[in-house]
Amino acid sequence: MAGTLLLHYDPAKPDLATWSHVNNQGELTSRITSGSLGDAAHVAKQHKVIVLLDSTNVHLNHVQLPTSNRQKMLRAIPYALEEQLAEDIEDFHFVIGKTDPHYGTPVAGIRKETIEGLLATFDQAGINIDAIIPDAICSPAAPNQWSVLFHAGKALVQFEALIGTVIDAANLPLLLQASFNKAENKPEKIVYLYLDGEELEPGLEQVDTDVEIIKVAYNTHPLVVFCGEFTRAKSLNLLQGKYKPKHKSSGHWNRWRLAASLAAVWLLLYIGINLLELNRLKAKNTELGIQIVGIYKKSFPGSKRIVNPRVQMEQKLNELRGGGGPQGSHFLALLTDSATVISSQKNIKVQSIDFRNNRMDIGLTGTNLQSIETLNKQLNTNTHLNTEITSATSEKDSVKGSIRLQRSGS
Repeated sequence: MAGTLLLHYDPAKPDLATWSHVNNQGELTSRITSGSLGDAAHVAKQHKVIVLLDSTNVHLNHVQLPTSNRQKMLRAIPYALEEQLAEDIEDFHFVIGKTDPHYGTPVAGIRKETIEGLLATFDQAGINIDAIIPDAICSPAAPNQWSVLFHAGKALVQFEALIGTVIDAANLPLLLQASFNKAENKPEKIVYLYLDGEELEPGLEQVDTDVEIIKVAYNTHPLVVFCGEFTRAKSLNLLQGKYKPKHKSSGHWNRWRLAASLAAVWLLLYIGINLLELNRLKAKNTELGIQIVGIYKKSFPGSKRIVNPRVQMEQKLNELRGGGGPQGSHFLALLTDSATVISSQKNIKVQSIDFRNNRMDIGLTGTNLQSIETLNKQLNTNTHLNTEITSATSEKDSVKGSIRLQRSGS
């Protein structure tokens, strides 16, 4: 945001304002211009807008309160000022500033109807306001010094930081005299600020104050004075509470809103699809896990404790391959060496295979005892195995037998 637009405004002249840009050092950076709010709207874009409100629309005061709790003070302020306001206090919006040990707590009150009408007028003109500050507290403030700024037939009087008022210039001598007489801390000087080329209000010399008078002429408009002082008065910004600014989105955002909305919808769809796919894969993984356990149990029915079927199955297969170390099984080696010879015997059928201690016992059935003896002889002759018939039993039409195989040297 490039700088601040300082805008002086009086609701009594709803379509007229005076403005200029100001930098962070409190210096005007553009020509002071007067015109309609529509004209001001063109220069207000991309700037922070501070409205300095004609203080005839504001009730400025200060009160002594028995509490320092801000919320309690705000609740007490309307009743503390009730006798000083001719209107219903419920119709007013109040803000407070930092408490001064001599003057008490500064207060600014404005009719809700006035501030709401002002905000509606600026909104209709397309101007977003960041703060509204009474102009009477934007004059130079210093210890032991009062300041009086003359503008458009009125006198903006400031007795202390945030303590001020506005009065018709003709009545200023009476106000100054009365304020001086009752002041506990009387000022050492009074500064009069007036438009260059205009005469000071007559009668000021009659004020019996016995203080130093300093006269300062300003050019064009009081904005040249306000620009260096308004930041100090921000604590009495009227846009507080329910009137705190809620800026509208810029035009840039409006142009991108549709694209952003579509992107958000696409992102939600993308996330949703991926979550569905993730859930599907989790379900599939669970199903495969159940199948693996089933295969493991079927392959190794003697296993009772299944923790990780994949790892356990690899260990079992490794044992069957002879990968169990010096004590590992040579089951596959024995089966490979004997399979060709056994399958060549048409009259022999394998009924069972039992493997333990590096030996394999094959249960057989044959047509006669001779067929089993022939198989045993061929295994001894055509392989590197040592074999022997461990049993042979004749039945009605067949012979049951068992041959033990083991590698030579085992």
